[in-house]
Amino acid sequence: MKKIVKKAVAGLVSATMLALSLTACGGKEQSSASTAGTSETSETEAQSEAAEGKTLVVGVAGTPKPYNYVEEDGTLAGYEIDMLNEMAKRLGYTLEYEVTEFESMFAGLDSDRYDLIVGNISKKPEREEKYLFSTKPYFKNKIVLITAPDNTEIQTIEDLGGKRVPAGSGRANALFMESYNEQNSDNPISIQYTDADASEALIDLHNGRYDACIYNQTYVTNVNAEYGYEFNVYEIPNADEIEIPEAWILFSKSETDLQAEFDKALEEIKADGTLSALSVTYFGDDYVPVD
Repeated sequence: MKKIVKKAVAGLVSATMLALSLTACGGKEQSSASTAGTSETSETEAQSEAAEGKTLVVGVAGTPKPYNYVEEDGTLAGYEIDMLNEMAKRLGYTLEYEVTEFESMFAGLDSDRYDLIVGNISKKPEREEKYLFSTKPYFKNKIVLITAPDNTEIQTIEDLGGKRVPAGSGRANALFMESYNEQNSDNPISIQYTDADASEALIDLHNGRYDACIYNQTYVTNVNAEYGYEFNVYEIPNADEIEIPEAWILFSKSETDLQAEFDKALEEIKADGTLSALSVTYFGDDYVPVD
C-alpha cells in the first residue's frame, strides 16, 4: 500500500471528507478455547481486520450526477460514493475523497496521490496499459443520441455534420467525434468542448445552446426526473465504437492487492443485492451488469 502524502493543490476543487470511520468488531476477539468448533472467519472479514484503521484517498470529479456529485453543503453523494462506502465498510477501510477535474484523477494515480478513482470511467486500451481496472464493472448502460423534442432533423450520427455537440476533453464521446471528424473532414461535427457535466449539458441542449448530445441513457433519465425536461432519444447502431458503456474502478498498476480486495467486496455487494438497490435508488432501474 502506498503512503499518501496529502498536499493542497492550487486550482483544484477540494471536497475532502472522511466518509467512514470504522472500528474493530469486538465480538471477534475470543480465546482459542472459546472459538473452537466455530466457523472460520470469512475472507472479507479477514481482509477487514487487516485493513482496520487504514485510510485510502479516492479521486473523484464530483460529476456527473447521479454517479457522484457535490451537495450544496459540500458533501459528496451519489451511486459511486455509496457503493465505495459500502465496500470500504466491509473491508475495514476509511475513505477520504478529493474532488478534482476528470483528467486530473488519472494524474493523481500517476503521482500516487490517489489509491483509486471512480467517475463512470470506461475501459480503453490506452488506460489499460497504464492502470489496473476492477476485474468486473459495477455499472452498464447504453450510449444514445439525444436531441430537443422539437428537433426532428437529427436522428443519426450522420446527421451531426456542422451541428453543435458538447463533450468533455478526453471523454469517450469527444474521442469518438474527433475520430469521426478525421474521417469526415468535409462536414465535421462542431465539437463544443466543455467542463460541464452531462446533466448540465443536457439542460443547455434543452435551452438551445447545443443541437444534440451523445451520452448515457441514464443522464436523460436523471434530467427528466429532476427538471421534467423531455428529449428525443435515438439508439446508435455502433454505440460500442463510441464507448462500451461500463463503469470500472481504477487503481495504480502496483496495487494488485488493493484491486483484489475491492474485487472481492464488489462481488459480495453484487451477489447480495446491495448494488442493485443503489442502482434503483439513483437511476430508477437496475444497471448492475450480470456476470
